[in-house]
Amino acid sequence: MDKTWHIYLRWLHDRRRSTIVWSLSIAAVSVVTAAFFESLGQTAGQNTDSGSAASSMLGLGAGIDPRTPVGFLWAMNYSNQLPWLLMALGIALGTAAVAGDESEGTLEYLLSKPVTRTEVAMARFGGMVTILVMASIVNLVAVAITAPLFGLTDDVALVNPDGTTTMAAGVTMWDLTVGGLGALAVALGSGSLAYLVGAATGRRGVALGAASGIAVAGYVLYTLSNVTGDYDWLSWFSPWRWFIDDAMMVNGLSADILWPVLLAIVSLIAGWQLFLRRDLQS
Repeated sequence: MDKTWHIYLRWLHDRRRSTIVWSLSIAAVSVVTAAFFESLGQTAGQNTDSGSAASSMLGLGAGIDPRTPVGFLWAMNYSNQLPWLLMALGIALGTAAVAGDESEGTLEYLLSKPVTRTEVAMARFGGMVTILVMASIVNLVAVAITAPLFGLTDDVALVNPDGTTTMAAGVTMWDLTVGGLGALAVALGSGSLAYLVGAATGRRGVALGAASGIAVAGYVLYTLSNVTGDYDWLSWFSPWRWFIDDAMMVNGLSADILWPVLLAIVSLIAGWQLFLRRDLQS
């Protein structure tokens, strides 16, 4: 356990600068997007009836109004920008966990010391998860601090088509937490796939390409299934189906968030076992 902990801390230390840059960059995107609520909230509402393709890309399912603070943040950031950025970080980390060092020839040096492959595999996976969680927390804190400045925590009066007015609640800390958890879960799934492929092949390019390809293909499948309606069954292979359809930031947490966690556990076990059984690249 001490060796695993040391490898884990060392890996985090080596990535401290990139972790800071990634975390601040992701948070900056979220804050800048939130800043446009008062000017773009009503414009975003026009996309509700702009077609299934646009609605799918913006996460505008039934009952989601982008004129509301929660609906705006979901449609403009938490259903697209934030998960994609966290996925990019997750895939980069999952690729680097094993395949990165192996491609650079430094993994054999590490294993020449009194450490086991199991210790390396577990420590690196734990490091990937930790950095993703850290980036998500920084994003949560940044948006929570700045949301009141942009009127996102205030109740909003909405004018309905029949001329009546309804009040929509402002965004809460719980809304931001749930939205961040959903994006983190998607990123964890993609990062775990990159880890699995990297541990199985030892090739950085293969791991990066496979995980990125699956993420993009899943998004395309989900969008096309909503546009055509003919291949809806294909979208069941996409993580975006549960993520966007559930819209947990708006509708609340659902058990579907456990699917990427299950995928991460399976990827960890499979990647670990495959890593134990193969020859390292020379």
